[in-house]
Amino acid sequence: MKRLAALLGLSLLTSFAAADGTPGAERVARRFSLDLDGSAAYYQLTVPQAVYAASRRDDLGDVRIFNGAGEPVPYSLDAPAAAAVPPSRAPVHWFPLPPSRTDDGSVPLGVSVGPDGSLRAAVTTPPRAKHAADLVDLSHADGEVDAVLVHVSDDSYQGRVGVEASDDLRSWRSLGSTQLLKVGRGDDMLVQERIALEGTGSRYLRLDWLDGAPAIGSIEIETQPHDARTADAAAVPRQWRDAVHVRAGGAPGEYLFDTDGAYPVDRVRIDLPQPNTVARATLQSRADAQAPWRDVAGAVLFRLQGKGAEQRNPPLAFAPNPDRAWRIVVDMRNGGLGSGQPAVAVGWHPAALTFVARGTPPFTLGVGNASLPSSAVSRDALLVGMAPEVRPARVGAALPAPAVEPERAADTDATRRYVLWGALVVAVGVLGTIAWRLAKGGRDE
Repeated sequence: MKRLAALLGLSLLTSFAAADGTPGAERVARRFSLDLDGSAAYYQLTVPQAVYAASRRDDLGDVRIFNGAGEPVPYSLDAPAAAAVPPSRAPVHWFPLPPSRTDDGSVPLGVSVGPDGSLRAAVTTPPRAKHAADLVDLSHADGEVDAVLVHVSDDSYQGRVGVEASDDLRSWRSLGSTQLLKVGRGDDMLVQERIALEGTGSRYLRLDWLDGAPAIGSIEIETQPHDARTADAAAVPRQWRDAVHVRAGGAPGEYLFDTDGAYPVDRVRIDLPQPNTVARATLQSRADAQAPWRDVAGAVLFRLQGKGAEQRNPPLAFAPNPDRAWRIVVDMRNGGLGSGQPAVAVGWHPAALTFVARGTPPFTLGVGNASLPSSAVSRDALLVGMAPEVRPARVGAALPAPAVEPERAADTDATRRYVLWGALVVAVGVLGTIAWRLAKGGRDE
């Protein structure tokens, strides 16, 4: 009888240990096919929006790469890092230009290039009536230029500006256009003077004033030191997710929206519902409904009818933020945004995932189990050998859901553990009863 009870207890302990181990821990809710370019030991892919949306962890820790046999393979996950130090500001020289360039597209009239590459005025500055553009000298910028700040000396100004960049004053490339704004009412002043460049390394900028040139008091640049920016951050294009659902909050001027994914958001574009609107606003976020709101960015939001086109505020810029819940709080003292709700889009630089193609294809990407700890290693630890070749890979179509959903599997495992724990308690009770009876029988003898 004693031997039978001992065997029963040992069997239950073994079964419990097996049920509480790691098998099944790699279950994921979503799987995606991977398209590999050629044959190599290492592959790298850019994490797409669908994977961010399916992830249940803010750090993408539930991402796994599987081979054809369903075995996880080693991988690294590298997000473009934010700048380690805040940007610095410095004044720069600029030169007003007449309406047209020279016939051969070379150095504009009124400017010459010194031996050190800096610009110098060659003739009298053109009168303001003929002033169509400004040439900004970035040749002595210490680091990569993130933004140009045009300080307008006019009492009020609103207008579009086209931005072009060049290294030799002959070949120009467009960097797009934006809007500048300066309006005041009493002592309250609203100013939008920042032209975002996102790390240009060009020596010269041309500012083409599409709605008439303002009177400029000074121009500054925001720069990042060369060693403060990761090499891959600028190389990965920013992704945008439009049509984020916005809903009114409980207080006037409060608008709520969710990103519905683990996106490392660093830009939020807010489009106002009505033209000819100017309002101050604060952007806030939090990880969940239990956390307090915290300020992320403040800005002047505007939508104005300009000459030939509407002028809108640029996207709000800040450090990467994986929070899912967001709130816009608008200053209501001047009527807020009026009727309607703003349209919102979020932008982020996606992470790069590198993996070892161990085993046989097809390789797949799995994601969507919040209980999984991150198993990513550093890229330096992953890439070994002499100059390893890393070929590109792409995330393909979503695959059918696993036969057992992670939530259901977790419930089944939990139920089995509870049953085994209960059986183990019963077995211990049986062993205790047997021992008590044996002890009692010995005393009776």
